[in-house]
Amino acid sequence: MAHQDAASPPAAVSAAAPIRISGVAKTFPNGTEALTPVDLRIGEGEFVTLLGPSGCGKSTLLRIIAGLTEPSAGTVEIADEQSRAFVFQDPTLLPWRTVDRNAQLLLELEGVAKPERRERAAAALDKVGLKGFEKSYPRNLSGGMRMRLSLARALALRPKFFLMDEPFSALDEITRETLQDELLRIWAEEGFTSVFVTHNLYEAVYLSHRVVVMSPRPGRVERIFDIPFAYPRSPDLRATPEFTALGAEIAGCLREIAQ
Repeated sequence: MAHQDAASPPAAVSAAAPIRISGVAKTFPNGTEALTPVDLRIGEGEFVTLLGPSGCGKSTLLRIIAGLTEPSAGTVEIADEQSRAFVFQDPTLLPWRTVDRNAQLLLELEGVAKPERRERAAAALDKVGLKGFEKSYPRNLSGGMRMRLSLARALALRPKFFLMDEPFSALDEITRETLQDELLRIWAEEGFTSVFVTHNLYEAVYLSHRVVVMSPRPGRVERIFDIPFAYPRSPDLRATPEFTALGAEIAGCLREIAQ
């Protein structure tokens, strides 16, 4: 299966890529070195997943891309810094707000006028399959529905860059696969550029154009796998020998770098 060394940028992603990560490193105040210099280019409309062992710095790198954490060294250049949305591992919903009001929250914080935020929230809820649940509260939703609401809240911003930190990790396997398919459908419809963090290598293969494998801490880009499967991706892909073989190759890479 195709892969490239970390030092070799993908031919399809030019220097004009909308996300350019150059020499990014992070050392926390307690002395923990989370990231050693990382260089990465992410193309417009691309779906890229960061994969690696726990503590390798992939979530730290994602937060730096999102502007939530400052790097200790290096730069992140983004074509439109105001057009980023971040989805956390936990849905982080406000329990006293209805589904509709939760979906509007980020728009309120952005100062969007009430009629527009109602319209955009309603469209986002419809897109994630929560139409009809607008007046429900988070306590009345399943885990999958709460994560759908978290996605809707971010989608309401209409971002160009959609950043997700293990959003499906707490879900059962069936719900997780269903939301993977839903996410790919939304990504195809909206055309945003996505950076996704996961521990699940098969999730990474199923979703992505490229899988960026990171080393144990301090994290660096160890290898980048180009995923050869065409979009749209059918759930049946997960059962094919080619899918299994690529997953096994990436698993071997993870074992190798762990040693």
